[in-house]
Order: sequence, then C-alpha cells, then structure tokens
Amino acid sequence: MASLSAAGNQLEQLINACNDDSKTLQNAYETHRTNRNAIFSDQISQPGFCDWKEDPILNQVLEAEKGLTNYVDPRNNLAFWARPPQHVRELVSKIQQQLRKLTGPGLWLVPTENLHMTTLEICPAKKSSEITELIDKVNLTEWQDLANYTLKHRTRLVKPIISYDTSAIALSFVPAAGEDDTAAYSGKNDGYTYHHLRRDLYNKVTMNGVPIAARYTVPSAHITIARVVKPAMATERALGSPTLTGKEAGQLVAQIEDLNGELRSNVWRRLGDPSQGEWVIGHGKGLELIWGTTWYGKGERVVLGEGFT
Repeated sequence: MASLSAAGNQLEQLINACNDDSKTLQNAYETHRTNRNAIFSDQISQPGFCDWKEDPILNQVLEAEKGLTNYVDPRNNLAFWARPPQHVRELVSKIQQQLRKLTGPGLWLVPTENLHMTTLEICPAKKSSEITELIDKVNLTEWQDLANYTLKHRTRLVKPIISYDTSAIALSFVPAAGEDDTAAYSGKNDGYTYHHLRRDLYNKVTMNGVPIAARYTVPSAHITIARVVKPAMATERALGSPTLTGKEAGQLVAQIEDLNGELRSNVWRRLGDPSQGEWVIGHGKGLELIWGTTWYGKGERVVLGEGFT
C-alpha cells in the first residue's frame, strides 16, 4: 500500500467527499463498522468455521513476559494515541468481564493501562534507529504543541459498539453530530469532528518534514480490547482443535451482538450508564506521541499532551 504522503491526505479527501458535514462523516464511520461486522459475522457463523487468526507475535511476547523466552518484538512504530479517560476504561472493563464469560477462542484481554486509540499512525514496523531519526526531525517543543492540540480543538466520540473480526475485538465509536451533550467540557462544536482532528495532525506532521506511512486511513475510531491468541482452554480440547468451530463460533457472534444491542439502546443492564459512551478526546490526558514496540499498548513516550477535566 502506498504511503499517505505519496497518495495525498486521504483524511482530507473524506471530509471533502462528505461536504464537511459532521452527520455525513458520522454516517461514513457507522457504515464502515456496520458493514465490517456483517462481513465477519457471516464468515464466523458459517458451518465448520475454524479460521481464527491467532497472533503469533503476541503469543511470543506473552511468553517472554512470563520469563519463558527472551523474545523481543522487532516491530518499532511511531504514532499519536488518545488514551481513554476513566469512564471509558470502566466501560471497556465491563465489556471484558462479559467476554470472559463467553466460550470462545483464546482471547488476550488488553490490560486497562494499555488501552489506546490510534489517532494518527505515522510509521509502523521499522527499525528503532529509523523511528528515532523521524522523531529527531521535529523540535520537541513542536511535538509537544501537537500533543496539546486537543486543548483548543475538542472533539466528541459517541455511540460505542463492539467491532470484531477473526483476529481481534474492539470498542468502536463514531464522531458526534449534534447528539445530546453530557460533557460540560466538550466545547459544544460537533462541526469539528474526530476526523478533522486526524486530518489536522496529518497536515501538521507532514509540514514538519515527517512523512506519513500509515497502514490505513479508514473511517474508524476504535480501541482494541481483546486479541485472539492460543486459547486458554487449549489443554482441555482435542489436539488439532485449538479454537471454536461451527455452531460454537456462531454463538460467540450472537453473544457479542447481544451486547451491541444493549450498547445501542438507552438502557444498559450490564454495562453501566450510557453516558459512559461519550468521549471528548483530551479528557484527562492530551494526545500521546509514542514510539517503539507499541502494537499491544506499550512503548516509549516522547511527549504527553495536557488534558482537561
């Protein structure tokens, strides 16, 4: 895939295609996640399904954390993250508790402290020396200004649902577009959306001489909350059948969609209060410029933006 710097700012292109209208942008995000869930729901629910995409690198990282190996993830990355505030972390925790109850493939539940939303991926899967060279292209003060950007450019995310495929589960949001505002600190301007924020970061980073080589720019605002790994119940399953198949896999999808029905409603029986589904980016913490082996929520912080309460 060509880098964004070569293809132009695709984030800007979507805003233009939506006539700079927040409701149309929200619909683009909603259509993307709804269609994607439908595709994977159909795939996983097929009779005899067994094609879970276990993450082999995560398996090795987890083994190394237990002291079983000396494996080090070779992929170094650079990105701006938005760390979720406490009420969103609590919502994720409740969803993860429900996932623990499901009979499903081996799931690694992302630790609360690792949760993040990639607002702008700058460069993935490089040598550490290549990433530090990119960081050094920009004055640290200018990186800090970008991390602080959400102080004066506030944008809301709303309507969370669980998104999933054969490798991971995420909590995904859409940009706000005039919904009731329960956050006094939001700035009251849904005309400036999360997608505008992503566009602005892209422009400012490239203007500082750092090329963008993101893997994708789809209209997505998600926090990965679980990944498929070697199943915890593997020792209790027949050798050669490490994950759920057929009817069981379909039941897993049905249970996730049952949670989504609750998330889409105004009454949450298991997940707390619907107000927890509203997130103003920058609440608690500003953006975080992070580099290193960041795929699973860790890494080396370059700068952390100032947040608001």
